[in-house]
Amino acid sequence: MKRIILILTITLFSMTALPVLAQEPLPPDPTLTGRFTADNAGEYIIVDAFVLRPLGLAAMAVGAAGAAVAYPWSRPSHTEYRVDRELIQKPYWYTFCRPIGDIDF
Repeated sequence: MKRIILILTITLFSMTALPVLAQEPLPPDPTLTGRFTADNAGEYIIVDAFVLRPLGLAAMAVGAAGAAVAYPWSRPSHTEYRVDRELIQKPYWYTFCRPIGDIDF
């Protein structure tokens, strides 16, 4: 008799704990820094390595040439930092600083 009561008690307690497992997961905390995405697929890495990175190198060359042409006009207006940021730094960051396979940089 004690064995039946013990089995029924264990069954009762386990059945009351099951709805707790059905709780929906909490959304990620917006104050945390970091990325909450899965790893990039292999296709993105291949496209990035063989297409986007060489295009980034070409953009750096075109940006350097454009900066050399635009610098004489940006110096008197004190906007050389904009020329540097847009034509040199952004292509550099896109080519060398972003994670491989991260297309939406």
